[in-house]
Amino acid sequence: MKVGVFYSELFLKHDLPTHPENALRLKYFMEPVFELGIPLLKPSPVSYELLRAVHSENYIQEVLMSCREGAPGFFDPDTYYNQYTFDAATLASGANERGVELLLKGEYEAIFCAVRPPGHHAERDRAMGFCIFNNVAVAAVKALSMGVERVFIVDFDAHHGNGTQKAFYDNEKVFYFSTHQYPFYPGTGSTRENNSHVFNVPLKEGSSDREFKEVYSRLFQEKLREFSPEILLVSAGYDLHRDDPLTGLEASDEGVKEIVEEIVKGARGLKIPILFTLEGGYNLQALKRCSKLTFEVLLNS
Repeated sequence: MKVGVFYSELFLKHDLPTHPENALRLKYFMEPVFELGIPLLKPSPVSYELLRAVHSENYIQEVLMSCREGAPGFFDPDTYYNQYTFDAATLASGANERGVELLLKGEYEAIFCAVRPPGHHAERDRAMGFCIFNNVAVAAVKALSMGVERVFIVDFDAHHGNGTQKAFYDNEKVFYFSTHQYPFYPGTGSTRENNSHVFNVPLKEGSSDREFKEVYSRLFQEKLREFSPEILLVSAGYDLHRDDPLTGLEASDEGVKEIVEEIVKGARGLKIPILFTLEGGYNLQALKRCSKLTFEVLLNS
């Protein structure tokens, strides 16, 4: 596979060292990328028109003005900001925007947006769960704007992507497939929320490789084939790992590798491009190992 990685050191400036979602996460995640010599792509800020398609004008201005005031703070009890947060967040969404462009033009087969802050909890008018702007939602809207009729989003973060689900709950052109610990933060993601294009697979605390293998080798493949998308977007949250300090799922290194393999297998079978964007993952060593496994799968596919 021809693989590229979007990255900028600006993502490291959105930082609060005492917070689990800090700059060290991305530093550890990028070590295997540098070691493997994967080409780096330089992101640019998301287009304002595209950002407004996902988030309200009032919310965008709230984030901008809060960050420009200079003093750090919190949008909610979990989600901090500093003077660099708006720039980092718009660059993260911009990486997803540009990634979709490159994929649909056939310049790459797979792109990984190694970005911060993460995005899948961010709703139209509020920050939430460490997330400012919803990066994968931006990617989906970009794909639709380029004429794609069917977009598939798969989210394997241990937390349910409430913001992503909400963004496309009434849009049958976007399929949202999520595995996540339940009941757990943010409280959404039960099977009661499923519809024709939303498929939640809530997993109990302690769920391990066996449960994930069953879901991704069978249910995910079935839904992907049935929907037959033109592009596959992945919210890659590595906090499903057994070593993660914030969650209760028990995926091993091998289990994470198998999930990525199944995702890539599904995309290759349909001959469609894949865009990954980084979500959670808070054990630095596990994150580094999962990064290496992910890129080895991509490069060898």
